[in-house]
Amino acid sequence: MARYRVYLSDVSYFSGKLEGALRAKRIAYERVRITPDILLREVLPNTGWMKVPAVRREDGLWLCDSTPLLRWLDAEHPQRALIPADPYRAFLSALIEDYCDEWQWRPAMFWRWAWPDNARYLGARLGAELSAGTPHPAWAMGLYFRKRQQRIYLRGDGVRAHNFDAIAELYPQALAWLEALLEKRRYLLGDRPSLVDIAWFGPMFRHYAQDPRPAALMAATAPRVWAWVTRLWNCAAEDWTETALDDFSDPAWAPIFTDLGGAYLPYLKDNATALATGARHFDGRYGGIDYPRLPAIRYRARCLATLRHDYAALTAETRARVDARLAGTGIVEVLRLPVPEGDVRPISSALAGPPRQIGFAQRLRFYFSGTPWDAPP
Repeated sequence: MARYRVYLSDVSYFSGKLEGALRAKRIAYERVRITPDILLREVLPNTGWMKVPAVRREDGLWLCDSTPLLRWLDAEHPQRALIPADPYRAFLSALIEDYCDEWQWRPAMFWRWAWPDNARYLGARLGAELSAGTPHPAWAMGLYFRKRQQRIYLRGDGVRAHNFDAIAELYPQALAWLEALLEKRRYLLGDRPSLVDIAWFGPMFRHYAQDPRPAALMAATAPRVWAWVTRLWNCAAEDWTETALDDFSDPAWAPIFTDLGGAYLPYLKDNATALATGARHFDGRYGGIDYPRLPAIRYRARCLATLRHDYAALTAETRARVDARLAGTGIVEVLRLPVPEGDVRPISSALAGPPRQIGFAQRLRFYFSGTPWDAPP
């Protein structure tokens, strides 16, 4: 019997990210593809969310949130470690992971839902998955989720006619960055996978490499990335060892750090400011793109608090190395700001906490609307 049950969706960004890590570390697990009933009766009471991935260990321990979960797995299963042992590389890797999770998420959702052909295909897949065991026809569930995703993650996330083309260009831009990094190495930091590979696997696997429209572009214009996605998914077959990882000195990392400092961290800072002032939306210009009415998201304020906390915890020697590598990007200036007090606390644990009692009325409401993704469990 597998030690872990992993609740997941075959179209989920973060399910793919977590599966990539489990496979890379050769951790056996049982796949549990979600249905509405499984979400309501198993995942929701034990995590507080109708969201995946979620993990249940054989002793009943529940875990969620892929970022702290990867750290928990590396500590619990130190073989084939993904997080670099060197604090300098570990911090820069965590910075890249946060950027991929919360900023590369936008173009990945855009490419999935912005074009009718791709959106219909993904709606059909979601409809088939989420109608299982319900009286609802797959086509109706697919239509509902397609419209819901477009409402929340396109217009609800600042996508308008004036910035449509610029947001669309973020994906081919990312492909070019990874192509350059993979020109000299099999994985992003050397001859074996590490946390930065798993971070970029989030958008590149379930979304870009498997959705029809972005997959065609990847195959045509980024063959190294196409091969890397497959290589990473199958890396359990490789007997890689704890060989040294690159130190982020390759100039090919420069545009990624530039975007992190010029677009992502200013966005995180403005998001945290909006929350602190009680605003529900804010406007901003990030990476040369104007975004109107972005939602103020508490989880991303916690991401910024986590990065600032981890930066402050570095030794003086490691912090000097980080500062030197990131000089001129604008990243360090944001990281040096004090961690705000209050309930916007750093993200520190993957443990889901004690089971919750979910009443019938809540179950009915969550069945039709899901749990608010940014609400605390």
